[in-house]
Amino acid sequence: MQSSDYLKLSGKTPVLKLLVSCNAHNEKIIFSDVVKKINRKGSTQKRILMITTRAIYNLENNKCKRRIEVQDIGKIIVSRVSDQFILHIPKEYDYHYSSSRSKEITSILEKVHHVYVGESLTVETLDDKDLTKYVLTKKDLEKRNKSAHMARRSSAGDLMKSMQKLGLAEEKPQMPKVEGETHAVFGEKVTIDDFELLKVLGKGSFGKVMQVKKKGTGEILAMKILQKDKVLEKHQLEHTKAERHILQAVQHPFMVHLRFAFQSESKLYMILDYVNGGELFFHLQNSVRFSEVRARLYGAEILLALGHLHKLGIIYRDLKPENILLDKEGHVRLTDFGLAKQNIDTDNKTYTFCGTPEYLAPEVVTSEGHGRGVDWWSLGTLIYEMMNGLPPFYDPNMTEMYKKIIHQPLNFPSFFSASAKDLLSKLLERNPEKRLGSGEGDVEEIKAHPFFESIDWDKLYKREVETPFKPQVGSDTDVQNFDSCFTNEIARDSVVAPAKGNAGGGTANFDGFTFMPQGPLKR
Repeated sequence: MQSSDYLKLSGKTPVLKLLVSCNAHNEKIIFSDVVKKINRKGSTQKRILMITTRAIYNLENNKCKRRIEVQDIGKIIVSRVSDQFILHIPKEYDYHYSSSRSKEITSILEKVHHVYVGESLTVETLDDKDLTKYVLTKKDLEKRNKSAHMARRSSAGDLMKSMQKLGLAEEKPQMPKVEGETHAVFGEKVTIDDFELLKVLGKGSFGKVMQVKKKGTGEILAMKILQKDKVLEKHQLEHTKAERHILQAVQHPFMVHLRFAFQSESKLYMILDYVNGGELFFHLQNSVRFSEVRARLYGAEILLALGHLHKLGIIYRDLKPENILLDKEGHVRLTDFGLAKQNIDTDNKTYTFCGTPEYLAPEVVTSEGHGRGVDWWSLGTLIYEMMNGLPPFYDPNMTEMYKKIIHQPLNFPSFFSASAKDLLSKLLERNPEKRLGSGEGDVEEIKAHPFFESIDWDKLYKREVETPFKPQVGSDTDVQNFDSCFTNEIARDSVVAPAKGNAGGGTANFDGFTFMPQGPLKR
């Protein structure tokens, strides 16, 4: 590829040292020039734009202000009537430049992208002289990120209240006296005393989750604690039993597994795999949005997990980034089966209004009855959110959001690929009978879509596919990928009065909770 190193940076020692410091000493400089960087107020700053065989560099005084991998460029927007152009970076915020060489820069980036990534780079040419309105700035994304985060958490909470889901009561900070016999899923008798409480990982409407260490073995696990009186008060006994049974019985590489289940007089305890990469929600908030490559991998792994549940007659019904964990290798693990429903196939429906507002399928909102198709609608919503930063029908007003879910046309950002748009159009089909995956083929219909053409499904199931992102994990007890508002709390299992009307050591209503199945569900 011919070099257009107008500033002759390839011969300047400070720049070569900069490349070494970026672990990019093997990169060849193929373009350099002074450009004008345009900020959100329209002011300009002189910057050096350097393009190598692998990345774009924004330089100032021989210092790298930002480095962007070529593969992370979503598209380029170019003005036909001015020197302005935008580098759209889906994983981050955009760059807005002006240069008399904008057409040459675009052409070079197209060639570099094709050589390095193996795909054509999308270039959109507009008749606008000023492209400011098309730019997503860092502040825009931070503002949208913060407002969506707060609204999302509150809307989910409002829905749970309206549905009378489990809540967390104020607890006195004392160590409880555990009474009554406790049981492990696989026969080993354990109590809370067999675990050292390390960190609080999260709290929610269904309970508290803590990081714990198994005494004797030192194994790091996650402990989910539910109060029996809340389970009974909110009429969640059968849901809780179902969750415990599904967690223990279903074995899949992209789901968390139950290790122990036991109870005291006042509480239920489930000991699960500790997945230390954190919630997908945590990483999405930090990244704002994911590249299509990354979203495709997560979507494919979740697709396999949901397909496995469907084969067992189970619908999940609560797919969202908060219920997906990443392990240290960057693979997903589906968790929280509190809303899962058993004995559902292609011929029957259930009518419970449940889920998270942004992810509800139209047939759930309208109470028409729903089946397996709700999981595919949620998968479409999730993939859309991963690539865009917000769900397709998001609105801070829940009533308005429900109206959008039912009536608003599906719109796509311009940087979505054609195959992504086609897949999402078919997953977000409002008629559940026509929705991709709702037929007899179920998961196989979706796996066959061109969006997933690059996926080797056998290797993926065996976790042999290289992941595009690996969470930073310092040790087995590392909690840096979890929200610090929880991890900074003191981990304690506080005293709660025995559940009312639950005499006999607190187990009378919860016998099924300690049921020991023979092995994984098969069908």
